[in-house]
Amino acid sequence: MTRDNVIDAAFRVWGQEFYKTTSLTTLAGTLQVSKPALYRHFPSKQALLQAMEERFYDDYAAAFTPALREILENRNWQERLLAIVRFIAGYFAHHLNYLIYFLIQFHSSNKEPRFRIAQAMAKRGLHFTEPAFRSPTDRQYPPALVLAGITAIYEVAEFHRRRYGLNGTEKGCSAVQPPKEEPSEEEIRSFAESVANKVRSGLLFDPARINAISLEKLEALHPASHTPPNPLLKAVAEVVAEEGLWKASMETVAKRSGLSKSGLYAHFKSKKDMLSRFFMAEFEHIAECTTTRIAMSGLREERLYLAILSIAEYLKARPELLVAMDWVRIQRLELNISLPPALYDFFNDLKPERSSGDIWENIPLWIPFLLAILLIRLKKLPELDYKSLRKMYKFICLGIKGLDNN
Repeated sequence: MTRDNVIDAAFRVWGQEFYKTTSLTTLAGTLQVSKPALYRHFPSKQALLQAMEERFYDDYAAAFTPALREILENRNWQERLLAIVRFIAGYFAHHLNYLIYFLIQFHSSNKEPRFRIAQAMAKRGLHFTEPAFRSPTDRQYPPALVLAGITAIYEVAEFHRRRYGLNGTEKGCSAVQPPKEEPSEEEIRSFAESVANKVRSGLLFDPARINAISLEKLEALHPASHTPPNPLLKAVAEVVAEEGLWKASMETVAKRSGLSKSGLYAHFKSKKDMLSRFFMAEFEHIAECTTTRIAMSGLREERLYLAILSIAEYLKARPELLVAMDWVRIQRLELNISLPPALYDFFNDLKPERSSGDIWENIPLWIPFLLAILLIRLKKLPELDYKSLRKMYKFICLGIKGLDNN
């Protein structure tokens, strides 16, 4: 057993459970060695985790360096950005264990992920700046590179979920199943090109219709107030906000709601059941708000922006829900949640008529995912950033082709 064998096994074994635990005992058992044998290579678990980070960025930089040289030779910013998207999609389609590691690091870091990645790449002699991948007139957040990168990572996650048996959001995600066979080079090239096409043109809406809409007027429309949340679920939300998703306990919720612990078990079978019902109740409330909002227009282009507004305003008012609902944390908790049918059907109906293939089956989750990540990055702002929402909306509708005049 070599040092590299241990690192390889750590990526594989801990990644199977989305790093729910990083047990050296489990790792040693998989390698069929004793824990002291691991310590001969790494003096501590922290040392192993550091080695994993070094390996991840070393390999990523080694693959990215020759690709970036070729990418930067293109004078068109859109083509440079699309080439980056193809690289990201192809690289992580090849490397499922690295994708899972990246997602965990993305969500666990307090530092802005793009800056952390840029620093790690610079340490390895790889330098590039965001202005090379956006219109010269574009200075508004989020950069096109961020919108395109989030889309690429989401699509790769869906690619692996379909191929390798990762359960979808309807059933939770208990573990990564070993693949039956590796994807072929042709399959990966085709997938990467389809992701680039999605980033290039979005939902293929008519640019003239999108540019004719007054997004400011839509922002001024306000629906009637809705039913307040259930008091018991409100107590769950308050505890999650104060203690975090991991530490929130049945005991604390019982105290907050004025019930005994046994009384709380009359409502929820377990913590998992409690959190699942909490999320589903919140999602149903979001769906109710959104359905009311989109009824204010008969145009699907306007209805999409009204849906984005409704979800964004709800989540901005509920920061504890926004932080708790990120994709990785929900997967690791194995919660039995899904997008309410009203929202799923609305987003699903936006699929382009001129396109086909698996990548267009993800529209109902791609848009909320993109919106949630954007809001998480903007959570420190006191008010909702409507300019960022408008830019994201144009990206969804028209892709990066709609950002030239943004």
